[in-house]
Amino acid sequence: MNKKFSLYLLIVLIAIMVITSHASVISQRNAFRTPEKIKETASFKAKHERNLENEKRSKHKIYSRNIVVEPVLSQVNPNLNFPIGRFLINLGNGSVLLCTASVINTTNGNIGLTSAHCLTKDDGTTFDLKDLSFSPGYDNQQEGPLDPNKGNARLQDYTGALGWRFDIGNNTLTNVFGYPASGDMVNCTKDGKHLCVWQGNVQKDNNYYFIDDVNLGSGASGSPLIFQYNRNEHLGYVYAAHEAYVDETDESIAPIWDEQIFLGLLLKLS
Repeated sequence: MNKKFSLYLLIVLIAIMVITSHASVISQRNAFRTPEKIKETASFKAKHERNLENEKRSKHKIYSRNIVVEPVLSQVNPNLNFPIGRFLINLGNGSVLLCTASVINTTNGNIGLTSAHCLTKDDGTTFDLKDLSFSPGYDNQQEGPLDPNKGNARLQDYTGALGWRFDIGNNTLTNVFGYPASGDMVNCTKDGKHLCVWQGNVQKDNNYYFIDDVNLGSGASGSPLIFQYNRNEHLGYVYAAHEAYVDETDESIAPIWDEQIFLGLLLKLS
C-alpha cells in the first residue's frame, strides 16, 4: 500500500461495545491512542462483560432513545464527502482480512465504526497496529482522496461524517454500503475492491436488526446501516454495523446498540 497514505490509514481498536452476547467496535486512528490506552479499553470491556446480565434490557425498563447526532459535511470540500472506507487487516503470508468501516460525527473528529471481529483475533487479542489500515473513500481499486499532508484537520473534517442515532424501529428503509467479495448485493463486482450498496427494508427483533434472504457478503462486516441516506451528500444516520450472515436463517444481522454503553465509550474517548 502506498506509504503516503500511512498517516491516515492506520487505525486501532479503542473500544469494544458489548451488546447482549455480541459486540461492535468504535475505532480511532493510531495517532490518538497508545497501547496503554488499548489495555485500558480492554479492562473497560471486561467490566461490562462481567455485568452483562445486569446490562440487558428489562421489558419494563425505559431507556431514552431520543439522542440524534447529525451528519456533517467535509470542511475541506463540502461537495465531496467520503466517510465510508475499506478496512484491511494484514494476516501475513500475503493474506488479508477485508472489512468495512465508516467515520462517525464526534467532537473528537477521528472516530470510526466497524465490527469487533475485524479488529480482534480468534483468541480475543487485537491485531498489531501496523497490520491495520483504513482508506475512507476507497473504490474501484483506488485509494480515497484524503491527503494526510494538508494541515492538522481532523479525519471527519476531510471525509465528512455520518450522523448516528438509537431510535430506528422495525421495517425501516436502509442503505448498507460495503466492500463484499461474495454475497447477494446486486450490481456489485464482489471483488472486495469496489464500494457496493444494498437498499431495502431492515427488520428488528429484541437483539438485532436483520435483513431477510440477503447475504451481504464477506468484506461487508462493519458496513454501516444508514437511515435517510442522502445521495447528493453521501451522508445519513448510521444506526448499526453489519456483523455476520446467518446461514441457518438466511439473514444478515447487526446487533442493536446499547445506548448507555455507546455514549459512555464516546465520553471516555473524548
